[in-house]
Amino acid sequence: MQFAIPDNYPVVYTEDRAALRPLSERGEVTLVSTRHQSTGELVDRLRGAWGAINVRAYSKFTDEVFAALPDLKIVSVMGTGTDNIDLAAATRHGVVVTNTPTAPTISVAEHTLALTLAIAKNLVPMHAALKAGAWRHQPGVELRGKTFGMIGLGLIAAELAPAIRTLGMRLIGWSLTHDEARARRLGLELLPLDDVLRQSDVVSLHLRASGRTAGLIGRRELELMKPTAYLVNTARGALVDEQALFEALAERRIAGAAIDVFQTEPLPADSPLLQLDNVVVTPHVAWVTDAGVERMVRQPVENILAFLDGKPQFVVNPAALAGRR
Repeated sequence: MQFAIPDNYPVVYTEDRAALRPLSERGEVTLVSTRHQSTGELVDRLRGAWGAINVRAYSKFTDEVFAALPDLKIVSVMGTGTDNIDLAAATRHGVVVTNTPTAPTISVAEHTLALTLAIAKNLVPMHAALKAGAWRHQPGVELRGKTFGMIGLGLIAAELAPAIRTLGMRLIGWSLTHDEARARRLGLELLPLDDVLRQSDVVSLHLRASGRTAGLIGRRELELMKPTAYLVNTARGALVDEQALFEALAERRIAGAAIDVFQTEPLPADSPLLQLDNVVVTPHVAWVTDAGVERMVRQPVENILAFLDGKPQFVVNPAALAGRR
């Protein structure tokens, strides 16, 4: 039995990594740690594989890819996002797709809190000024009594909610499913999206990228926000119109933004966002902690093993289970 990891770049897995041993005991694991340059090269790296671990979102699993890989039965995605995979095509070809929704939860929630504090307290510009020899105060914002708005109420939002309540902030939110029972469990008031944007002092994004969420935060939505409000995005870059965000920040129509994810990654050195002094940016690193990485590399392997043992878990396209190859 053959397994393939075709896109281990930048490197996450190593040949001697303990997380791969259970898979190696079931078959041969091919690990490629360079970036492929074409769809054809991706197919070549996957040819003959029964199962694959998808590490990076730059690997596009299209209908063309699935059609060229008749042996492939499962793609186990490292992470929660599956916007790089044509799920309908995977289902048609009988390929089961799984992800790891619980692996990054704690680390991303903590990073969201860190970004919120960094932008609200002006930590980054004061740090830079002090290192440059300038003792300069830049007043921050006291968050107690302010309103924190969550766009998306999934696992990360649930992990973050208690920390936000500890700060003494009011919690409001919106989700695609408008699940009032879940909102009650999270201790927040469920409101229409426009109302969340209008009322929040911090707007934090917690949605997957999909056809329904792409460009969700655009020029109109940014204009609804308070001029004193901050936008925090640790979800997906595709959720936000970056040009509209740049204009809103440059014109001080919102107070600032803290961003870990971008439409183009790595973020180009000439990105206009990097010209602004009211932005905190990190390089899609929210999940990269000691414990977060360990869970993230282990769970895709566990998903393949569970599938092999007839106990599939974290399946994104359950319809494929009925027609799998």
